[in-house]
Amino acid sequence: MRAVHRPGRVGGGYVLIVCALVIAAQVTRNGRFYLVALLLTLPLGLFAVGGVYVAYGLVDQVVIAVQPRTTGDQIASRVFAVTAPINVLLFAAAAIGNVLLVRELVRPRRRRETPRPSTTP
Repeated sequence: MRAVHRPGRVGGGYVLIVCALVIAAQVTRNGRFYLVALLLTLPLGLFAVGGVYVAYGLVDQVVIAVQPRTTGDQIASRVFAVTAPINVLLFAAAAIGNVLLVRELVRPRRRRETPRPSTTP
């Protein structure tokens, strides 16, 4: 049986691994999983981390505005429930962006066949 290179499967596996790491980080509340996910998604993972902080801040403000008389624990649990899927989506988007970036960089360059100008009159 001949081994066939399937770049789509490799990219899909990479995205799944990143998503599994982010989910594991949220379930265990262990920052090491986030760190590994960030390192795997560099350079676009930096945008994902920024997006996580922006999403957390926005959701926190919305929860406080909607229900101003809630305790800190209730706010934290509601914010966590809303931001958990957002975190997965942001890191998945960074991983997909990295896959597309690598495909663009690795793709062989096509040389444009332009006719040379003729020097004869």
